[in-house]
Amino acid sequence: NNRDGSGTWEECPEPGRQINFDEATMPIQVVRLQDDGSGTVTGTNNAIYFRVGYPSWDKCQVGDTVTNPEPSFVGKKISNLVFFRNRLCVLSDENIIMSRPGDFFNFWNKSAITFSNTDPIDLSVSSTYPAIIYDAIQVNSGIVLFTKNQQFMLTTDSDILNPSTAKINAIADFNFNHKTNPVTLGTTIGFLDNAGKYTRFFEMANVRREGEPQIVEQSKVVSKLFDADLDIISSSRENASIYFSAKGTSTVYGFRYFNATEKREQQAWFTWELSGDVQYHCVLDDTLYAVVRNSSKDVLQKFDLKLLSDSRQITDDKQTTATEDDLTYRIHLDNSSIVASSAASYSASTNKTTFALPTGFNNSSG
Repeated sequence: NNRDGSGTWEECPEPGRQINFDEATMPIQVVRLQDDGSGTVTGTNNAIYFRVGYPSWDKCQVGDTVTNPEPSFVGKKISNLVFFRNRLCVLSDENIIMSRPGDFFNFWNKSAITFSNTDPIDLSVSSTYPAIIYDAIQVNSGIVLFTKNQQFMLTTDSDILNPSTAKINAIADFNFNHKTNPVTLGTTIGFLDNAGKYTRFFEMANVRREGEPQIVEQSKVVSKLFDADLDIISSSRENASIYFSAKGTSTVYGFRYFNATEKREQQAWFTWELSGDVQYHCVLDDTLYAVVRNSSKDVLQKFDLKLLSDSRQITDDKQTTATEDDLTYRIHLDNSSIVASSAASYSASTNKTTFALPTGFNNSSG
């Protein structure tokens, strides 16, 4: 009405610009639930429920494509996801893109006209070689990024990690098998190189912001016994052991070490032959779990990596028995399977009871 009134300044995104992501091309979220999703627990079998779906990715709230550009993973393939400094990090092509701290699904700037320490971080590595980032692992001084030919470190010289203080330095030039993942040995990092005729296992120590790390080829003593194309790796820091295998083979390679403070006192290599072809394995709570395929049937096997107590518990769906003795049971690869009494046959002439061994154990009777 031709009069001045109260007004506000409010930032908004440029009309017509893309403000959201295509969920179908973004990572999927798996969330463990306390119930079946409806608020009640159904059944009495102590079932565990999960919800699989898309996260609620935040939309762009301010700016245009210059003042608030899209994250660099838009239109490119996402290689991996990691966490660092309370940020969700997306590895895509030659870039690492970090969300706002504590706001894992927000990759947009808070304002288009001012700088904020909580803005996302989007950095790329620089190299004369193709430097697609496949994996990363956190260390005390930063996060180590792995490409096929080099290793980089994302770090900061400041107490606060923000877009103006974050930097990426090249720290080593070793080949990395991008089909595997680096593992931590507690205070060092291990990774595989599959560039030669045989697989090589490297250990990286003394990773700092300044200076080069120390890298040792631990598989040198078994260089011709370590098969090529190993693509599964798992580690147990508490039991000081690492396990390697190639999918579709029955051999598991093991590396055992013993550290006393900062000194490596002992280390050794060994192999295990499982009852079928390994599809996957991992270590959880002092136990090696392996998915083994026998005659097109996948079986989950469990191997204890620590000394068992004198009381050995044998548990299945139907019965629980305990055997008490004074023996100490060390790491073993025995596999147990229950045979029904109706499947056994007694022969009075030989005074023996025979039964067919389960699938995967043998092809003959025992």
